Amino acid sequence: MNPAIVIPAFCRPATLERLLASLAAAEVPAGTPLVLTIDRPAEERHRPGHTAVLHLAHGFHWPHGPKEVRQQPEHMGLVGNVFHAGSLAADFGAIVLLEDDLLVSRRFYGYAQQALAYYAAEPRLAGISLNTLWFNGFTHQPFIPLLDDGDVYFLQLSTPQGQVYTARQWAHFAEWLAVNGREVTTADNVHALFAAFPADDWLAVKAKYLAATQKYYVYPRESLTTNFGEPGTHFAQGTTLFQMPLQQFRREFRFMPFDDAVAVYDGFYEILPDRLSRMAVNLPVTAYEVDLYATKAAHQLQADYLLTSRPCRQPVATYGREMWPLEANVIGGVAGTGLSLARRADVDLSVAATRAAQGDNDRYFSRYRTGEAGRRRLFRRMGRLLGRGG
Repeated sequence: MNPAIVIPAFCRPATLERLLASLAAAEVPAGTPLVLTIDRPAEERHRPGHTAVLHLAHGFHWPHGPKEVRQQPEHMGLVGNVFHAGSLAADFGAIVLLEDDLLVSRRFYGYAQQALAYYAAEPRLAGISLNTLWFNGFTHQPFIPLLDDGDVYFLQLSTPQGQVYTARQWAHFAEWLAVNGREVTTADNVHALFAAFPADDWLAVKAKYLAATQKYYVYPRESLTTNFGEPGTHFAQGTTLFQMPLQQFRREFRFMPFDDAVAVYDGFYEILPDRLSRMAVNLPVTAYEVDLYATKAAHQLQADYLLTSRPCRQPVATYGREMWPLEANVIGGVAGTGLSLARRADVDLSVAATRAAQGDNDRYFSRYRTGEAGRRRLFRRMGRLLGRGG
């Protein structure tokens, strides 16, 4: 399957020019369509940038196939334009959707083709990501999927950093959206942060959709896109938080059936209990909920037992907080405290306990070092070890 490439754009000519240059240099089959769907400005301050984007889009030479520039007849906003871009999957059978602050790897299209060939018929997938994640978006702590025999993992969250959709995948979302609308509240089974997202951000409603339908995105372990985080609709100032190293060389990728994969995570970046139990064979209970990042609200923790980093009394089992990622300590049966398997009734779910657990996780993820003093201690220790020859 050869997906069309679709770019929703608005008023940032410099970012669009960079993306187009990377697309022109990428390995893309001849005959691949490129569609630029350009939103119309509603405010005068956006008109110069919009005019420059139109000029760039019309003047750009697409060396890999036909090019089409679509200007919206009225202002749609970021969400409207992105969703319009997604709907074009119906016209082409499949699309690669790229927002204009991205840059692509030379191998991005080959990955998209291979992932589509492998997963297009998987009903539990809502889409394919071209970008991997290095941090938990709720705590800004590292997110480290367990390693298995594949080049991918599965997560019940979407991404704005390069997406691939079949016509069926986008149609299913559009049908759900028509019935359920865009509103997200704290009563939904998603992180409470999503209820505070602005109306011009679509990640929240996608999170709600994924939770409601029990669908996932498949993510590569190595990124095929990176995000420059320039100022725009969502950022008043630039950020490098989303930069990732690009896989520029690999041509063949190893995919795994959803049912066989171990690295499958819910919408809170927590590994699914049934996947963890495949490896943590000595867990004393089989029905539990994972809460290692301590970000789930009390009403979202319904299981009788919790595997958690929050304080608790009378734990059934405890584990140290040493191996990476957190769940590796449970799999390895690492002795110690910090992680507990306990009855829900014995877990402290208060705000103070949640903050304490996340603070302890901060220290764990910083490898129990803080600031410059911690770095100096590490270097001194390394020097002593090297001085002893190991």
